[in-house]
Amino acid sequence: MEGITLKNVFFAYPGRERPTLQDINLTVRPGEFILLTGPTGCGKSTLLKLFNGLIPHQSGGKLTGQVIINGIDTLKTDMRKLTQQVGLVFQNPDDQLFATVVEDEVAFGPENLGLPREEIGRRIQEALQRVKMVDLYQAGTNELSGGQKQRVAIASMMAMQPKVLALDEPISQLDPVGADEVLNVIKELNTSLGTTIILVEHRIHEVAHLADRIIIMNEGQVVMDQPIRQALRDVAIFHRYGLRVPEVVQLFADLKIPEPPLVAVEAVKKLKNVFTSNKPDQPVRTPPAKGERKRVGEVVVKIKELRYTYDPSRGEALKGVDLKVQEGERVALMGNNGSGKSTLLLHLAAILKPGSGAVEVLGENIRTKDPCFLAGQVGIVFQNPDLMLFCDTVRDEVEFGPRNLKLSSQEIELRRTKALSAMTITDLAEDSPMALSKGQRLRTAVASVLAMQPRLILLDEPTTGQDKMHIDAMMDFLSKFHARGTLVFCTHDVETVIKYATRVVVMNGGHIIADGDPRAIFSSPEILTRAALKPPQSLLISQGLGLTPAFTVDELKELLVG
Repeated sequence: MEGITLKNVFFAYPGRERPTLQDINLTVRPGEFILLTGPTGCGKSTLLKLFNGLIPHQSGGKLTGQVIINGIDTLKTDMRKLTQQVGLVFQNPDDQLFATVVEDEVAFGPENLGLPREEIGRRIQEALQRVKMVDLYQAGTNELSGGQKQRVAIASMMAMQPKVLALDEPISQLDPVGADEVLNVIKELNTSLGTTIILVEHRIHEVAHLADRIIIMNEGQVVMDQPIRQALRDVAIFHRYGLRVPEVVQLFADLKIPEPPLVAVEAVKKLKNVFTSNKPDQPVRTPPAKGERKRVGEVVVKIKELRYTYDPSRGEALKGVDLKVQEGERVALMGNNGSGKSTLLLHLAAILKPGSGAVEVLGENIRTKDPCFLAGQVGIVFQNPDLMLFCDTVRDEVEFGPRNLKLSSQEIELRRTKALSAMTITDLAEDSPMALSKGQRLRTAVASVLAMQPRLILLDEPTTGQDKMHIDAMMDFLSKFHARGTLVFCTHDVETVIKYATRVVVMNGGHIIADGDPRAIFSSPEILTRAALKPPQSLLISQGLGLTPAFTVDELKELLVG
């Protein structure tokens, strides 16, 4: 029997009494496109690992119930056979990539299927073309940006041509345009080849128009399973579980207009029929970014003509960057994958030293300093939080920095308590960081930095793997930190930038191509195109209706109904 069936499935990881999955009953028909979502840590990634046998064959733990994939009982079948049925793209591409060269990575699966050399070559070429990585087929996988690694991981699964493709947040590290490209490829596999797609994603607005059905999980259980358009008629259930619905859906819910559209173009057509007398010149009262102050302090970052090269054969990663950041600013670094954002951030932490040019952080020239000189003053959270987690428990992880600053036990306890609470992980204090979901591990890494109370905080993609509730909790806390410190963060999350950033620096090809107010940046089609960014849906709708530009649902609603 084709398709996927789960019957009365319970699963607990080794050493854990509480099941991560509880009483899962699910049927997936061949050729369906399913969006699987839910709060961080609800069991989504664990559920995906059932499909190709990683659970329980490699994970251990206790699994009860039945998992049937295309007529195959996963408990009674070895993983070699299961991986021919189900391709799994991990949340963190570094957990999946092992070859040193892109071409070899994509070739590995087809080679192990025993395919002819000509067929292997054809599949490699086709998969890399689909994810737009053909030009980098000979590149080292360790030289790629996070987004490029994600594309390679997706290509390696596409080359296997599985009947089922399970993807764990496959666009979390991609720029918005790149995310669209990859999602369109996934949808094409679904429609043209009949590949069943099960895609985990918090960014519902990116996927809603492609999916047939949405499943919401919470605390290891399925709490909703409906066709996507039917589900989005009721935004209350999404809010209940801390999830972000598309702006167009939220707008129609607020205006009490039935049958919400899923994309901005649809919304414009419907709204033109509803509102016959618009007021194009009506001004919008623009709310300031949270915690915004008019005054900024001393210069904490000063960069002049910064150039940096990882590999001379691949050109410069940074090409003459000039930048100043003042105390109290919240600066969002944006741009396409491989534009140099993470490289720039690593210079601010003194982890990388300039090839040429000068970088001053807190008045010190980093070229002549060891990174340790910034300890306690500059904190960085990497794009992959696993690179900085090493303690046995979350508590120890968060206390590690303050202990090394030789603080008193009372101060250490105070900082730990505050940081755990700010990141909503107090109840995870005695857990191992490696037993947590990626979103929870990221919040643990952020908490460990917050506990140091640095003057400058650097975050590389801090919203990755986070639901709306946890994004807002984290950014609200960091906005309060802004009153005495400075924040620089890389992100592709336009809604978060509009809400929290006081300034946007846009990069492309190792250059800074724009630097200014977020609303001015997102109003420039030229800048957005060059940086592979997309404007918020509210702006597209307001422009489509001929209204004053609106950047949030509340602003657009004010224009429409006052």
